[in-house]
Amino acid sequence: MNTIDAAKDKQVWNSAKVINTYASVENLQKPEQTILDLLRDRLPHARMLDLGIGGGRTTVHFEPLVYEYLGSDYAENMVDACIKRFPNVGARTRFEVIDATNMAGVPNGYYDLIWFSFNSIDCVAPEDRDKVFQEALRVGKPGGHFVFSSHNLRYLQTMYRLKWYKRVNELLYQFYRTAMLLYYNGLPGKYDQADYAVIRNGIEHFSLNIYYAKPEQQVRHLEKMGFRSIRAFSYKTGLEIPLTQLHLVTGDAWIHYM
Repeated sequence: MNTIDAAKDKQVWNSAKVINTYASVENLQKPEQTILDLLRDRLPHARMLDLGIGGGRTTVHFEPLVYEYLGSDYAENMVDACIKRFPNVGARTRFEVIDATNMAGVPNGYYDLIWFSFNSIDCVAPEDRDKVFQEALRVGKPGGHFVFSSHNLRYLQTMYRLKWYKRVNELLYQFYRTAMLLYYNGLPGKYDQADYAVIRNGIEHFSLNIYYAKPEQQVRHLEKMGFRSIRAFSYKTGLEIPLTQLHLVTGDAWIHYM
């Protein structure tokens, strides 16, 4: 059975190779742009906590727009990379090492917008995942927003499917990837009745285990935790997905939740 070891995974995220890759990326994903546009009018007055910032991809877009910005990651070298990447930010912006499962020192009810992008929450062990939600509820201002993305368990059948490529090396990689998926996770059908699973999906050369959830179950759990006015957005199109249709979503590798 696959398990998530956050302390061990941190070594991967702190590696120079991974940091250099993430520090070179700055484009928002389609649903992120959708959500930014929805919140744009509020941002000039918003205090933002940007969790799991990696190399600062979201910093590029949000930091100039918000009233106060705190960029954070649990990987120390990622935070250092952001400090170097953004040397001229003003006093209203800072970068700190913060573990999203225990944000000690972050005041209660302070942030208008909490953002946990690029499925970073899926690197948290299942038994610690609720700690992230509890902390978001604690440090978030009533009436504020919590935005995160998470892998879609209903995408597994698509993920295992071989794709046709004209280039031989790309075609061979498809066979390799599917073989490795089978080796680490078994057949995708074994997860049909599960609400969530921990999958080794190929990220960083199959070195990490990642949390996957059925979208409709994720929404139910958020409601149980105390979140309200939940909305979901498609990774592929950026469009909002009606909550009543989440059980039909199989083509999105992950879903964005607000």
